[in-house]
Amino acid sequence: MPNPAPDLVAPDSKGPNSTATTRLERPAQVKVPLAHVLHELPALAAAGPVRALDIARAAAELAFARVLLARKTVRQLGIPDLTPAPSPSFQPDQQQQAQLDRIAKAIAIAVPRVPWRSDCLVQCLAARRWLATFGIPARIQIGMKREPRDGCKDALLAHAWLAVGDIVVTGGDVSDFAAFGDRAQT
Repeated sequence: MPNPAPDLVAPDSKGPNSTATTRLERPAQVKVPLAHVLHELPALAAAGPVRALDIARAAAELAFARVLLARKTVRQLGIPDLTPAPSPSFQPDQQQQAQLDRIAKAIAIAVPRVPWRSDCLVQCLAARRWLATFGIPARIQIGMKREPRDGCKDALLAHAWLAVGDIVVTGGDVSDFAAFGDRAQT
């Protein structure tokens, strides 16, 4: 499958009249082809109206978050969140846990099916806004890790994830990432 994200091309720094270019590439984001999405519609309908509405809401939240991120700076969006963190020992009750699971699953299902890139930060913004409607406190965490990549000895990879207490809602396995603001243990 071809890379759905076109290469970004930037002028080379040799001068304004230079025709040389430098290729800047973002990692490919796997997208489900439209024909396959249309083929999945009967299965989605069979999953029930609640699941279908959750996925539609997830797509709408992702669209809103994408537009919001394009129009505002991360500082205006409250990233990083400089307010005191909610207690890490916060444990959602059963109803809140059910909401977390539904939202996480709906976002994960919608991300490869929307026609725009919905990288980790967009997913965090969408899920945080959705969780706020239920009064569930969530915090966007941003972290980095070193990883050998494409012949580079130590490439830095950045990642964002949404956490409710100790529970990671979006962002997958973040155990290898060091969150900004974390203190190194000695």
